[in-house]
Amino acid sequence: MSGRIDRFKKRKELIKKNQSLPFVRGVTDQELVDKLLRQGIDSDRVTSLCYSTDLNVSVEVNAEHVETLLSELRASFHKDRLEQLIDETKRGVILSIAGPFGLGKIISAYDKTGGNVTTINNANNGVYAKDEDRYRREDYTHSKNSEGKQFANAGKNSSGSIYTRSQMDENDMVQDAYTGKMTKADTTSPDHIESLSQHHKNGGFMQKSEQKADFATDEDNLALTDRSINQSMRDFDKEKWMSKKDKSGAENKDRFDIDEKKLKDKIQQGKETSARHLPSDTDKAKYYLKNSATTGLSEGAKMGAQQGFGYLLVEFFSSAIVEIKDAYNNGLEGDSLYKDIKSRLIRIGRNVADKWKGVVEGFSAGFISGFISNLITTLVNMFVTTAKRFVRMIREGVFSLLKALKLILFPPADMSFAETMHEAMKLIAAGGVVIAGVALEEVIEKLILGVPFLVPFAPVVTAVIVGSLTAIAMSLVAYLIDKMDILCVIKAQETKFILENLDKDIDEKLKRCERISEEVDEFLSESSFLLPQSS
Repeated sequence: MSGRIDRFKKRKELIKKNQSLPFVRGVTDQELVDKLLRQGIDSDRVTSLCYSTDLNVSVEVNAEHVETLLSELRASFHKDRLEQLIDETKRGVILSIAGPFGLGKIISAYDKTGGNVTTINNANNGVYAKDEDRYRREDYTHSKNSEGKQFANAGKNSSGSIYTRSQMDENDMVQDAYTGKMTKADTTSPDHIESLSQHHKNGGFMQKSEQKADFATDEDNLALTDRSINQSMRDFDKEKWMSKKDKSGAENKDRFDIDEKKLKDKIQQGKETSARHLPSDTDKAKYYLKNSATTGLSEGAKMGAQQGFGYLLVEFFSSAIVEIKDAYNNGLEGDSLYKDIKSRLIRIGRNVADKWKGVVEGFSAGFISGFISNLITTLVNMFVTTAKRFVRMIREGVFSLLKALKLILFPPADMSFAETMHEAMKLIAAGGVVIAGVALEEVIEKLILGVPFLVPFAPVVTAVIVGSLTAIAMSLVAYLIDKMDILCVIKAQETKFILENLDKDIDEKLKRCERISEEVDEFLSESSFLLPQSS
């Protein structure tokens, strides 16, 4: 709009200037006229002016010509966008190979099934993030509790032995907690009603050895029973154990003459005792936050390194391609191949070094996404155990979402809200394509491993194939989003492009008119000697 106002002002000034020129000239001296006529014609000057002698200008508008002009401008707009898309695809191929399917695959070697933090869900599925989180019976039975006692490995002073003696009558007999029968104490052993392993899976892995020992020595979770029963139960769920059959088809509850009511009452007692010793919700939250933050720093550093170093690789390969094309088109620089390669490598190095800000930004974005993806992985594993590949999918997906969120919250100054949302949709869609690429990677790698001579190169070939396919798919998705133009962003850009080109054409013609006017003024000034001099 401001450009049109400026042009209008210029036209007004030109008209005003022309109106100030005198329309009535004084009578010219005949001698001067004769002198002008004898000078002859300056052909070069006349040719340089290129003025048309036809002063009739048509102001009629031909609809067909207008539509032709608009069609040409639209075609030019979409041609420019297509060329831009092709350039972005080329760079995207390098970026995908170097990033998610190159460095990303290397980093994924350190991913763990179930993520980096042990959760109760994972523990119940036998999945632990660290070896020290795994169940070891000795941590419960051989450690001292808060009173300095331990369940076993302390002879007669062991809590297990003390509990057995406390249940004996004067004849050294005890009542079997699961059958109700009286039996000799030396044929029994104290059984943990809620097994130590189950307590560990339900949250005991979060606790210190002293807290584990407190549970192992709590008499409310102890029950004396025949050693054969205790050994048969092991760490099985007791209700499932009762219905378990031997080779002859007899159930355990019948084989061992179990009093079902007594056993179920004990089971309930054991669960209540375990619940008292398990970490509280606050303790669990602290455990998850602390461990997620600690492992998140490591994940952030890995993802940051992937993005920062990946950015350098992209710049290196892009610069190298430019130099190779230049060498092919223009030949060698200098008088030897060595000097040519040296000068080109120096240029490539300088170009890469100049991109340090991009490396810092890439590392920062990667670090944040790695940290957050680690938190999300922990949350997911509270409900379902994630596979190693799924951990990688979460990491790449979070990175795309954060890029989209950053664009929405901190859009460029020259970008409208609709344009911001349009580009954010493309970023989110690109993240979905990368996730699909990660899922496809395993299939492609298996196919490549099926070709014997490609086996040594399988990782590289897989990265190139999947990275290329992913980058192309991302470009196609971006193209489809542009074609759908849900927010009418592309239509607005096309209109802006047409108006800018029309304005440019008008500006050029206006400037030409101004030049002609200035040259006419100059010519009239040069001819002013024909006018009579005022006295």
